[in-house]
Amino acid sequence: MSPDKIALIVCAGMALLLSWHNILKLADDWRTLPAYSHGILVPFVVLLLIYLDRDRLSKLKDSPSHWWVALTGTGILCLLLGTWSGLDFIRQISILFLVAGIVSGYWGMTTLRALRFPILYLLFMIPLPYIVFNAIALPLQRIAAQGASAILTGIQIPVYREGNIINLPHISLGVVQACSGIQSIVYLLAISVLLKRLGNLQGPAGLLFALSAIPIAVVANMMRIAGAGILGSLNPDLAEGFFHLFSGWVVFIFALLTLMIEIRLLRRFRSIPDAA
Repeated sequence: MSPDKIALIVCAGMALLLSWHNILKLADDWRTLPAYSHGILVPFVVLLLIYLDRDRLSKLKDSPSHWWVALTGTGILCLLLGTWSGLDFIRQISILFLVAGIVSGYWGMTTLRALRFPILYLLFMIPLPYIVFNAIALPLQRIAAQGASAILTGIQIPVYREGNIINLPHISLGVVQACSGIQSIVYLLAISVLLKRLGNLQGPAGLLFALSAIPIAVVANMMRIAGAGILGSLNPDLAEGFFHLFSGWVVFIFALLTLMIEIRLLRRFRSIPDAA
């Protein structure tokens, strides 16, 4: 084994030790933050993507690159800065740099470029900074309340909205952060980006498809809240508990099916062959 690879293995081991508490914090975020409960699945999706691409990767002519020093160093710097500043996002983003450093040092830059999508996909397992998350969730709450009120009004159910509170004849619905729809946006965006990759959608069409997850999730969330309002108008108990949770899953599945139908139509329109 060459001295460079020995140095790489030593640095990778040290980086793993330094990252141990960071990894535990990330796992705790997956357990406690509903919007990122899917995070535990992301590494397995990344491994699946690499497995599906194994034939092409095995044919690459590559050699270890000294860029691993800069990439690994950047990862360790992010880890230290995030730890000292208390900014979890910076600390957790170090994982991407460390993985990139190991790939470039052991295989090479050609392999790293071939794996750029799986490595960048790891971003979906990292929670956004709270200030960014809240800045997105707050307007989404207002949009969800307005949209749900418009749907209920359109089907002749009397509604009086006060900010994010939807007042109905027998019940009032508060559109809190958990009902903002940001959780569905994160889930569907991760799925749409993955489908874009597997469906081999390139260029503007691929970008638009991936981003279409956002309006689909927003509209689906409006429908979910309006559905709770309809149930609550019939029986206030139906707007809570099992029916509330069940309606959330139904609407999410509807949004997912919408994405799948959309990509099939795009692939048929562009005559793109099925991906392996």
